[in-house]
Amino acid sequence: MGKRSCALTTCVSVSLSIGVFVVVSISCGQSEVEPSAAVRVEATSDDRASSTGSAPPKRIPGASRMASGLSGISNIVGSGEDNSHNAAAKACDANPADADGVLALASRHYREGEFAKASACARLATDLVPQAVEAQHLHAAALSALGRHAEAQVAFSMALLLDPDDPETLADIADFYINILTPKRRQTVMLGLEYARRGGQGALARRRSDNSLRGRLLLLEAEALSDLNRPDVALPRVSEAILLSPELNGATLEYALVLFRLLRFDESESALLNVLSEFPGSARAHHHLGLIYERKGRESDAEAHFLRARRLNPKEFFPPISLNEEEFAAEVQRAIADLPAPLRSLLKKTKLQTIALPKRDDLEASSPPFSPTILGLFRGLPLGVESSEPTARVVLLYRKNIARAASTRAELNRQIRKTLRHEIGHLEGYDEDELRRLGLE
Repeated sequence: MGKRSCALTTCVSVSLSIGVFVVVSISCGQSEVEPSAAVRVEATSDDRASSTGSAPPKRIPGASRMASGLSGISNIVGSGEDNSHNAAAKACDANPADADGVLALASRHYREGEFAKASACARLATDLVPQAVEAQHLHAAALSALGRHAEAQVAFSMALLLDPDDPETLADIADFYINILTPKRRQTVMLGLEYARRGGQGALARRRSDNSLRGRLLLLEAEALSDLNRPDVALPRVSEAILLSPELNGATLEYALVLFRLLRFDESESALLNVLSEFPGSARAHHHLGLIYERKGRESDAEAHFLRARRLNPKEFFPPISLNEEEFAAEVQRAIADLPAPLRSLLKKTKLQTIALPKRDDLEASSPPFSPTILGLFRGLPLGVESSEPTARVVLLYRKNIARAASTRAELNRQIRKTLRHEIGHLEGYDEDELRRLGLE
């Protein structure tokens, strides 16, 4: 024990049921979806980005499982669905008597980035042959690419009902929950992790020789585990993914980022430089190189990479709110003054420090280590808990990390107050689950 941070650090067990998805129960150690990991989708080819929107499911077309459903097409679509069926046929501009042709056209539209047309054609295919996994799968992928997430969930559910163990469907649905669905939440990432694990088992049983698919599912596991603050478990997954499929999209970057989370900064720097040698437009690689150089005191190099990341992806990487030490300390004092009197009294029983970045010793107080991007930390034992070796109680706020978590001064002020209140909660003895229920995660 001894140290707590504003990262999510408790062991959890969650049971979920979404739509008609199967219910899953997952247990993990430290759990965290970091603020910087909110939506990690970029246009660059190596950054963590969903495969949805880049290529259709590999088996489409060529739908061997569609063959059994091609007879009696005229009886498949009920009268209550006639209007939507006709609308899909019109939008697709395909011959509704040729189910394979409809699906092939949907696949072509998807590959060409025409997701609305792909959705219409895939929808028509699901009307023609509702038991075709490929049609439901492609419809879900197209809806997801269009940002129609609720509809995509239903379509993915239909595909899973038809074949619960299909590894390609499981890979895309895992990708959906880990990398696409917003806002990113711990429970949905955990659900994606479970689907990736099931897909990996299915790939071993049914597609053992498909190293690309197996590698992708391992990468998805690694991405989820990293988001859930288990980089120690993520590292062997992403390493195996690279061995299976060296050209796997996003794997080399994820490997570098996992090393960063494990505080292996020299190795991460080398890996990030290798990523940028092949993909100079990777905003996340530039940003994390900036974080490493900042910790090493190479301020000009750090700022150059931060600036490059902001130019490449201004939606994810925005200029930090610039406050010097005195200005930040003054805002912290205003935050303290805004606290209720009982909390101000509690805070007098501990030291409060504002420093630029977390020290390595504090990050290593946890196993696996805390993220270098944490916003705050409570060091010591909660009030009312003593040990034979008394330790000082300290609340720490990390100025540069908090500044990076805000895009406006008002947002910065709110983040300071939320982080301060979170760490006071640890001083009071609350654990992460309790703080999360209070809205202080």
